[in-house]
Amino acid sequence: MTIRLLLLAAAFPWMATQDSQAPPDVLPARAVSTLAASLSASARHTKQVWRDMAPLNPDGTVNGYIEIARGDRRKWEFDIAANARRIDRMMPADIGGYPVNYGFVPQTVSYDGDPFDILVLGPPIEGGSVVRGRAVGVMFMEDEKGLDSKVVVSRLGRDGQPLHQLTAAIQKEIGDFFNRYKENQPGAFSKVPGWGTADVGLDYVRVTHRFFLDCRKGGTAPCRIPRG
Repeated sequence: MTIRLLLLAAAFPWMATQDSQAPPDVLPARAVSTLAASLSASARHTKQVWRDMAPLNPDGTVNGYIEIARGDRRKWEFDIAANARRIDRMMPADIGGYPVNYGFVPQTVSYDGDPFDILVLGPPIEGGSVVRGRAVGVMFMEDEKGLDSKVVVSRLGRDGQPLHQLTAAIQKEIGDFFNRYKENQPGAFSKVPGWGTADVGLDYVRVTHRFFLDCRKGGTAPCRIPRG
């Protein structure tokens, strides 16, 4: 095991007995409680984009809700109770705008209790839009709340193939941003230790969807989903 993986295992103990690339099958207790609270907050809406839209389509494409358009310095976040976006803060000028379209996959909950994040390659997409795309990779990320990885997708061309590839140059641009984007927030940090394949990205979507389906009762205990 490399030093990096040893550090990951120390920071996130639930990863220690699993494939380092595979999404952990345990949702921490704090995230379980947050999921229950989010579902309760969404109950006032007959239709709610995070709660009601499927994460995956029959053709294997991933659905995503865009919170932040590429290039935008405004840190928009989806307010589950309001069923709409709101501005959380402005990114500092020295950090710049987001280098990729940013949002979440519906009907998912990630290890920090928030919906599982999605990065959509290509030109800016208007915030509030719903898109579908093919997974092309996953960005592994850690922050002060724990594991915060993000599936990377590309919209499709008329031939049904991804319009954009996750090249080494794009990985560097996106990784450099997310390594720095919290450096002006006291007590917060973020780092991008590496990247994974499209299949691993899809595994994250499936596992975080299972968390959404199976861990909704809340409580103070972690929720484990069966493998396979």
